[in-house]
Amino acid sequence: MTKEELLVMLQRGLDEEEKAIPLYTKHLSTTLFLSGFKPEAQVRIKELLLLLKKESESHAKVYEGLLASVKEVQQDVY
Repeated sequence: MTKEELLVMLQRGLDEEEKAIPLYTKHLSTTLFLSGFKPEAQVRIKELLLLLKKESESHAKVYEGLLASVKEVQQDVY
């Protein structure tokens, strides 16, 4: 794989993580989304959505770091 191909793949991964974060956040504040669930299930769903948001933010930082690292080196084959 060339450096450019790797950069494209890493950027796609970053883009997907960045798209996911607002989606999880949107569902957290959407009462209609949660209205069909029992209150205890709503709490658990919110907890899981917050966890997904946090993990996606962490993944995005990893992608950003990888992109920066790959851009800095002269290596062209991975």
